[in-house]
Amino acid sequence: MSHIDLRHITKRFGSFTAIENVDFRAEKGRIHALVGENGAGKTTLMRVLFGALQPDEGEVHIGSEAVRLQSSSDAIARGIGMVNQHDSVIPALPAWRNLILGAEDGPWLNQAAVIERAEALAKPLGFEFDWTAPAATMSPGATQKLEILKLLWRNAETMILDEPTAMLSPADAEGLYGTLRQLAEGGKTIIVVTHRLPEVLEGCDEVTVLRGGKLIESRPVAGLTAPQLAEAIVGRSVEAPELTPPNLGEENLVVENLTLGHSLRDVSFSLRAGELVGLAGVDGNGQRELLRSIMGVLRPDRGTIRLQGLNVTKASTRARLGAGLRLIAEDRYQEAMIASWPLVENAALGQHLRPPFARNGRRDLAATRVAAQAMAERFRTKFVSLDQPIGGLSGGNQQRFIAGRALADGGGVVLAFQPARGLDLAGIDDVYGALRAHTRAGGCALVVSFDLDELLAHCDRIITISHGELRVPAPEQARDREAIGRMMLGEEA
Repeated sequence: MSHIDLRHITKRFGSFTAIENVDFRAEKGRIHALVGENGAGKTTLMRVLFGALQPDEGEVHIGSEAVRLQSSSDAIARGIGMVNQHDSVIPALPAWRNLILGAEDGPWLNQAAVIERAEALAKPLGFEFDWTAPAATMSPGATQKLEILKLLWRNAETMILDEPTAMLSPADAEGLYGTLRQLAEGGKTIIVVTHRLPEVLEGCDEVTVLRGGKLIESRPVAGLTAPQLAEAIVGRSVEAPELTPPNLGEENLVVENLTLGHSLRDVSFSLRAGELVGLAGVDGNGQRELLRSIMGVLRPDRGTIRLQGLNVTKASTRARLGAGLRLIAEDRYQEAMIASWPLVENAALGQHLRPPFARNGRRDLAATRVAAQAMAERFRTKFVSLDQPIGGLSGGNQQRFIAGRALADGGGVVLAFQPARGLDLAGIDDVYGALRAHTRAGGCALVVSFDLDELLAHCDRIITISHGELRVPAPEQARDREAIGRMMLGEEA
């Protein structure tokens, strides 16, 4: 009997059926991947297992016992733990306080006793922590390890991890799967929700595919190929992009000796017309500061930024936008949209006094609607009306609209921070295909992504950043995943 057995699960939200008659089984001692496009029902199914949602139909079995999980507390009591994609670590608290947060025995905390037990849990896995240091000092890899220890602290036998490697370097991701394998061999049931197909094929034992809220297949990973898995997820054959060499033109963006506190250290690089360049690095190594400096949001201590021949080092963000700079922001809620505004107004955000949104200094509402419609259609944004608030769209559809806006007018230089975040396989291909078309039409683009495989699949070349320092792989290592991964960690390639 499987350790986890979800039988004929159906969950509706009003008239919308999120999952329908889905079976899911995960065995002890195995790593089971759950994959599917956005909206396939993965999160809904796992929230049912974690007790955060109650199914309208179907049963949850743990071992041979049918159980009713009415809350996450019920699930935790039954040995089921979940790590969400966005970690719950509080940066200001020390590691030991984060470890027990929400699982304290009472109002009085015995720090020494907590650390003693924490060490007993961490040591067999090879984890090392400075338990008294603020969590803000921890790397993304260490943070993910702490999340796993949280589950062990709560005596979880079934561990659900949602996109656990989203912010990790290849080496850290490999190390994480080594830990998961060790836990599985110790008798744990491991469930990984992921979009990274190489991880499924290399690190998991079983895989379940959902599409449109329905079970497509559940099978052993052995013998499965990446094209077969991609086709099962999407429902059609998925072709890998063909990377043809770009025809390089003038330098559209030149950054020289850019320095900003401890975040950026003498950074120099250039982008030429025609090329799509990936910036690879572990989260928190200066990517945000670099893009914000180029956008004019941050003012560097020294250095020069030239945009299409113009020195814009001291120019405003508005002036840089006028010179052809465009952004697909990482944090769309804070940097790329006003949630309460309708799509049609968000379409003109930052450009409302320029054509086609304005003529002779006056807003052109008719032209704005036409432009907004084109932005929405570019990546098949699902919406009811251009007058509906953009905050009412799903995260994936918000991302589609924002990407469509950045690429709407053929602006010369596009800065894209995690442009495919929250998108499914088809959406990822659409966005990168559009970025490639933009560059081949004479523009250029710099893409930041924490998914090295994504950059390798879609970019013409890759540069790395570690501790604020930029490095360029040698020509013979330009497509070498392991060498680039080492450079992301600041090591020799």
